[in-house]
Amino acid sequence: MTETLILFAIRFINILIQLMYWAILIYVLMSWFARGASPLGSLLAQIVRPILTPFRWARIGMIDLSPIVALIALDFLGRFLIQMLQKLLA
Repeated sequence: MTETLILFAIRFINILIQLMYWAILIYVLMSWFARGASPLGSLLAQIVRPILTPFRWARIGMIDLSPIVALIALDFLGRFLIQMLQKLLA
């Protein structure tokens, strides 16, 4: 029972990290190419902005690197959580 819950949590974290990864990428692409507001853009902004806000310090001139830093942080966080959960299985 416990093993099943841990495996579920690992899969859930993997899916959540992947969804956040794609949400950030689509948000960035839409900010480059989309003109005007769209319902998808508004939804993505509500999801992604709270994740990007702590990383807004990452700028080089006019270039905002916060999405790159956020993706790296998400990757590290996901790997850390999964490793902790895998240790519970051992």
